[in-house]
Amino acid sequence: MTATPEHPLPDPPIDLPRGHLLLIGTGAIGVVNLPGWAMSLRVQCGWSVRACLTTAADALVSRQALAAITQAPVSGPDWDTAPGRVPHQELADWADLVLVLPATVNFIGKLAAGIADSLALSTVLNTAAPVVIGPSVPATALCRPVVRRNLRTLHEDGYTVVPRGPALSVHAGTGSDGWTSDLPAALRAAARRLAAAPRPTAGADAEA
Repeated sequence: MTATPEHPLPDPPIDLPRGHLLLIGTGAIGVVNLPGWAMSLRVQCGWSVRACLTTAADALVSRQALAAITQAPVSGPDWDTAPGRVPHQELADWADLVLVLPATVNFIGKLAAGIADSLALSTVLNTAAPVVIGPSVPATALCRPVVRRNLRTLHEDGYTVVPRGPALSVHAGTGSDGWTSDLPAALRAAARRLAAAPRPTAGADAEA
């Protein structure tokens, strides 16, 4: 689902200081929606959008499509220092808002444990910008105490976790009791977060 007139953006609109939105995609099947989401964010919000992919996401979505839509190179899954920059810190400093959409069980677990073994994870752990996590969790995994505990940990650590939405099992082709997130829900969560707490300034003690 993309943010269209049928699925309007939050009102009042989200005000990003520099209009910089970093969209991180992980290896859930919903990542195939990333190009459409990026287009909505650029066109309807008027933001500069950059995309960062994990290794699993890179196998599911077209980098070429994302680059064309965002009008910027796609970052990840590897660290590319050839341009003379530290990629994770450059992305972390660039972003006014980070959306991890979708966020897999693997990404959620590593982030909750503070593991930074990918460009995407390292960027999230190093940014001072608000971070919104849009879980994509199968019903079977959601039954596990460790998965629910990791989701609680992210919330307690200051990340904004998108409320649970209706899920569809790709395996079964039917509705499921899992957890899924779409762009409108993620933007509503971001709007609430930004309204509650201004974006921290660089160098200040802040939540992720």
